[in-house]
Amino acid sequence: MFVWLGSFKIPLSKLRKPRLGDGLHIRRLRRYILYAKNQESMKNTTNNTCASKSIVEVNGAPSLAINRREFIGRTARLAVSAAVAAPFVSRARVLGANDRIGVGFIGVGGRGSTHLAVVQDLIKSGENLQIIAACDAYRYRLDEAAKPTGAKPYFKHAELLADPAVDVVCVATPDRLHVPISLEAIQAGKDVYCEKPMGHWSQFDLCRRFAEETRKLNRVVQVGNQGNSSPAWGRVRDLVQQGAIGRLQHVLAGYYRDGDFGERMPIPDPDAVPGPDLDWEGFLGGARKVPFTVNRFFSWRKYLDYAGGPCTDLFPHVLTPFVSALGLNYPSLAVASGGIFKYNTYDREVPDTFNMALDYPEGASAVLVCTLANAYTTEPAIRGDEGTLTLQNAGGWEGGFDSITVIPKKGASRVVPGLKTESTPLHWKNFIHCVRTREKPVSDVEFALKVQAAMCMAMLGFLNKKVARFDQQTKEIVL
Repeated sequence: MFVWLGSFKIPLSKLRKPRLGDGLHIRRLRRYILYAKNQESMKNTTNNTCASKSIVEVNGAPSLAINRREFIGRTARLAVSAAVAAPFVSRARVLGANDRIGVGFIGVGGRGSTHLAVVQDLIKSGENLQIIAACDAYRYRLDEAAKPTGAKPYFKHAELLADPAVDVVCVATPDRLHVPISLEAIQAGKDVYCEKPMGHWSQFDLCRRFAEETRKLNRVVQVGNQGNSSPAWGRVRDLVQQGAIGRLQHVLAGYYRDGDFGERMPIPDPDAVPGPDLDWEGFLGGARKVPFTVNRFFSWRKYLDYAGGPCTDLFPHVLTPFVSALGLNYPSLAVASGGIFKYNTYDREVPDTFNMALDYPEGASAVLVCTLANAYTTEPAIRGDEGTLTLQNAGGWEGGFDSITVIPKKGASRVVPGLKTESTPLHWKNFIHCVRTREKPVSDVEFALKVQAAMCMAMLGFLNKKVARFDQQTKEIVL
């Protein structure tokens, strides 16, 4: 027997009277109720339509129509009766060390498979986690991830979100799907690790709504700006707060790469076509409807519909630690330049050269530059009115750097040792800790929205050849 709410199918077996000791059952049952309540409000995000009636299906045949209020009431009464047989567990409770957290993965391509491996390593190291489920729009990739990990494979993300064994979700899809799926996840009662960028360059309003919903629902969300988990940047923060540079004036940094491999991703099956093993509609999400091509599906980072090139793929790594260490807020103004100057012999749409300048209301500017045609690096510099900090061998940014050189206007320079670490496992550890304690993670939605605003402002300004401004009162981008 099933209960249908619009297009959402809930097995009534999930509403069973729980077994003694099944302490997580009530929390997961309440997630069903919350998910059902929010399906109607999600129709603009997921492009699904929700009927105003619920249908109980018995043995595959519709047999009874009831309205949503009645359905929610019945389900709530089931939850109350179930609570009599098992200890009540609050959704906001502090999880103990003995509570195993079930993890689901939506998107198990390049970055998603990395997260999967990180969680496997955390489990081996003693973290009380269990890989429950995985979902991907390409079934071969899904099976490759699910079989060795024991994850239950789902072809539709809504089915994974309905799995009561999943407590937290990792969303590592193409950029445009990050925030819509993460929004659905928190409304289904899940905590979320959302890959960076927080959303597509065109989705700032939706990102803001996501942040508001996260606060309202008291969910824990970690956005994958893992530089915030690198202890090296704490040393930069300490030096600035100790007055090593005086008042902050200017930041100059860059990301340099020799190659287009980040966007020109490999195509594992040039003969792939939409069907039971490839969900083209699911991949498109809210993007404009275009005919399928293997390039768009597998090498999606080349196209503006799904990505933004260096601005949204690489610059979150660069800007994140500066925003965190220097205490920057939303930018007040952004301008950007660049274009396709090197890789112009194929259907690439995103820039391979990108430069952006941000002004902050604190009275400081940040300038970020990027080329994908030359990997020669320059030292990042943080300039104040009394001195400068330069960072040696910053590498991939999120992992740290070798050292910090402090150059005062007066007196001798000195070198402070740096630190390099693999920050993604630390980011996951911080996320899991906060899932248990309900604390704010180091890259929560409020922080991530500041970084996202800068990226969206720069990209919109670049594409429209305008100066982008930020309204600090309404939290809106104005061109």
